[in-house]
Amino acid sequence: MSRSQTDHRSLFFPILLPGVFFALILNLFFLPAKGMATSDAFPASGFHPTPVLHTYPNGLRLIYVEDPYSPIVTFQVWYKVGSIDEQRGKTGISHFLEHMMFTGTPRYPHGVLDKKINAVGGQSNAFTDYDFTAYFENTAPRYITIGEKIESDRMNNLLLSNQQLERERRIVLEERRNDYDDPTQKLVEQVYAKAFRVHPYHNPVIGWEPDIRHLSRSDLKHYYRTYYMPNNATIIVVGPVNGPELVSQVGQTFGSLPAGSAPNPKIPDEPVQKGLRFTVVHKPAMLPVTMMAFHVPNFKSPDSYALTVLSTLLSGGRSSILYRTMVYQNAVAVDAEGDYEPLTKGPALFYFYAQGLPKVKPPVLRRRFENVILSLQKTDVSPAALERAKKQVISSYLMSQESTFGLGMMLGEMASIGVPLDYLDTYVDRIRQVSAEDVRRVARTYLIRSNETIGYLYPTGAPRNPSFARPNRIVR
Repeated sequence: MSRSQTDHRSLFFPILLPGVFFALILNLFFLPAKGMATSDAFPASGFHPTPVLHTYPNGLRLIYVEDPYSPIVTFQVWYKVGSIDEQRGKTGISHFLEHMMFTGTPRYPHGVLDKKINAVGGQSNAFTDYDFTAYFENTAPRYITIGEKIESDRMNNLLLSNQQLERERRIVLEERRNDYDDPTQKLVEQVYAKAFRVHPYHNPVIGWEPDIRHLSRSDLKHYYRTYYMPNNATIIVVGPVNGPELVSQVGQTFGSLPAGSAPNPKIPDEPVQKGLRFTVVHKPAMLPVTMMAFHVPNFKSPDSYALTVLSTLLSGGRSSILYRTMVYQNAVAVDAEGDYEPLTKGPALFYFYAQGLPKVKPPVLRRRFENVILSLQKTDVSPAALERAKKQVISSYLMSQESTFGLGMMLGEMASIGVPLDYLDTYVDRIRQVSAEDVRRVARTYLIRSNETIGYLYPTGAPRNPSFARPNRIVR
């Protein structure tokens, strides 16, 4: 039996929000309204979060932050399993199993879990992503043991009854149909499927409908036993806790759970793209949409810092280059946004999109995109614009530490994909070091025709309200 280890280190966590869904989660659970004070924020008195890592003999990791100013505690369990780990023909099993995790154990039958959290005024939920699956309970500090007991129990004792399985299958299939019926979601799904031909990011997290229909209880049980084990999980706790007491408490609750064989899925590498790829969607919609996506490296590459700044320059709000060019100046669109997500296990995508005015054709939006890209590749951005973008990135990074739940989410995501501590410690300095030449260089390196995937949405028939979110982060 290995010796339990505890590492103490002051860390900082960049706000590299993974898309629209993550922003929704932040707003739902912890961001205050504009102009509203929040007691859940780290005060300006010099307090900084200091995460502490503790590893138990069974391989379970605990990362906690003692925040004496928070009125709540967040208890989160992050499993290193997501749709990236799924086999062909069994897509969506990670998300399906997340649903099943709420269907009961002998100790907590179906419905009891939610009732226990609701009875103390808490919140509980879960979500599945490409790279991980996470569960959380937000409660008053004195009720933290409720979350501990629930999570330790369902880590090892899930019933997986056939009756509940078929009930959840119907719910998941309805979610799948809603995604398919949403025109912009269908476009995003097809762009990802075109951009990634071999890598599992080709598949939506929710899975393909034929696979969802054929997943069996045996499939789910095997997947559960393969990935739901203490040595494949990280517990995150942020709030007014006593560190040594918490370490002992979690050890008593989870320490007896047996470690399993470490999963080692074989994930195929995505070949280098060598030509422009196209996908076209014709569906009932209110507005035309054009989406452009490019393969780029993830957080492990030094270029990720310049790409982060470039993404902010292009699509970081209404003062961004794309929004000004496409919405304000010679308007062809009602919205223009984008994202770059370096915090991924696998290869990343750098993308942006525009929702055009009703009579504007998608190729017109594409030409406007191309003109902006060409300008960035030929001419350095102004010092003022560069400084503004870097301040925006750093400001978002600092704001990410202002919430108990948000800090927990950031810690959990980073722990699940293996972000090294030196990356976190030097993040702000690396962003500050990005030059106009760096921005132009990465634009010329990655935003090129042979690395590009284009998606067009042509509205047909009865209109539908537009929406946009990349095909991941499925929340219960």
